[in-house]
Amino acid sequence: MSQPLNQASRLHDLLAACLGGLAVVVLISAPWQVDTSGPDPFYKGPLIFPLLALGLMILASLPAVWRLMKPPEGASWQLDDAGMPLKTIVVLGFLILFPAGLVLIGLEATSWGFLFSLLYYLGYRSSRTLILVPLIVTGLLVLIFKYVLDVFFPTPLLMELWR
Repeated sequence: MSQPLNQASRLHDLLAACLGGLAVVVLISAPWQVDTSGPDPFYKGPLIFPLLALGLMILASLPAVWRLMKPPEGASWQLDDAGMPLKTIVVLGFLILFPAGLVLIGLEATSWGFLFSLLYYLGYRSSRTLILVPLIVTGLLVLIFKYVLDVFFPTPLLMELWR
């Protein structure tokens, strides 16, 4: 979390609400932005991932919209940490590096390493949490995307070296 729970920044809520609103606009216009003329059924087609991701963004922004409309006691319009949300910036950096990890080392290793590193950085130091949560989430990602949705992931570049 980027701020202690006893501080309430309405700016964070405004940003989250704006991101949720942008996700609504993109979700509404998604059928016109994604080519769905291929032979795949809807649940395996190219539109399913944007629908899932944008839907989750909208759901995640709803609490911020609620807090924006009904602010808690002591809520202010200033940022935490002297105006620099450092943890949020580090998480954003990891998110930006995630696709490069997919290409270099594959879905499984990237997902597990991403979750392990961020959980450790965010202060979750229990060995059970650091190992089990990334394993379970990585397993669910692989199960859903590779086997249920049949999403193709290219062979990682490191594996290409040993072919």
